[in-house]
Amino acid sequence: MANAQGAAGFRPVQVAPARLKVSLLSQGVDFPLDGFASIRRPFYDNHYVYGRTSRGALRSHRLPQVFKLGGGVVSAVLRREGSPWKVRIDGERVLLLHGADEVLELELPERPAYFGKILSNGQRMEDFVSVAGEATPGFFLHPDCHYSSEGVPCGFCSLHHTRSTAGKAMAETFPLDAVAEATAILQRTPWKDIPVIFISTGTFPDSDEGARSTSNVVSAIYTALQPKIPIHVLTMPPHSLDLIGLYREAGATSIAFNLEVFDRARFEEICPGKHRMYGYERLLAALERAAEVFGANNAFGGFVWGLESEESLLDGYRWCLDRGISVSSNVFHADQGSLFAQRKHPSESEIFSLCGAQTELYKRYPAARSIFSASMRSTLDWEIHRGDFR
Repeated sequence: MANAQGAAGFRPVQVAPARLKVSLLSQGVDFPLDGFASIRRPFYDNHYVYGRTSRGALRSHRLPQVFKLGGGVVSAVLRREGSPWKVRIDGERVLLLHGADEVLELELPERPAYFGKILSNGQRMEDFVSVAGEATPGFFLHPDCHYSSEGVPCGFCSLHHTRSTAGKAMAETFPLDAVAEATAILQRTPWKDIPVIFISTGTFPDSDEGARSTSNVVSAIYTALQPKIPIHVLTMPPHSLDLIGLYREAGATSIAFNLEVFDRARFEEICPGKHRMYGYERLLAALERAAEVFGANNAFGGFVWGLESEESLLDGYRWCLDRGISVSSNVFHADQGSLFAQRKHPSESEIFSLCGAQTELYKRYPAARSIFSASMRSTLDWEIHRGDFR
């Protein structure tokens, strides 16, 4: 990736954004932890709602929520010392290098216009509202995991650690009146189009009570939305599968339950809490019930790339798609505070192979879709669905 003009006359080398994202998710990016502190212009910095992907990072370091790679593609900011990908700050410019070659001038995500506004209860919008990817707003409810409290977390999860360190400023409780007020503010503050409201949750000690309380929040959001727009929910399913209907009745238009891995033995090993306290077969049954409640391809089964063989993962995808359940994916990243903090990311070749396989599945199942209609941090679903890997 030679730069013909050199440092004095920077000209980006042409790299397809989706393919660049694959490399960044696999290898991470190396940069000084405080490297973005000198950027004067406002940008959307990581608030650590769920995971802490960069070792030692705190909110005060002002790391970007995502890097914008062009063509609508964004990537997670995974700081990894020793990566061949480097970031150099040149005044207000953020340059991406590979070795000595300057590859791209990165764009930083725009700070949401509703950040800085104060709710009636005194909370700041940026501590109450979660924003996924570059611009998709929502709420992360019950920001803890019962499985972590019981000593059996999923191996890749850093939620418990993150919310007690870098993300401790984020809201922990969500009164319905504050949720309604925040919904009205974010929808009526001119900024970007909002195609969907994203609701995600931690794992409740009582999953049935979790479904009841979460659906109440969904109802408060739906009531406050003017005009109405889709609401997506990501959560653990209730034990009583009939309660899945509460989400639909409250106003949710789609729902996701994360199985994480399809291989039964790997599921038990990687997700011991889900295995012991909910169960593999019950999760499959919950996905099938969700498809019945929400309609074909409005329920999503979630999987993590890099934790099982490609063959096993694709078996899981086909199991879902054959039943009218769309799939969602995340590329594994080693989060600080998780049991897998030292585990290697999947290689570029592994990720590219899965991108090609999922591309073929979308051809076979044309009604299947991605959850979001925009690029997100650690998943390539939208790029694959768009056809970036054909």
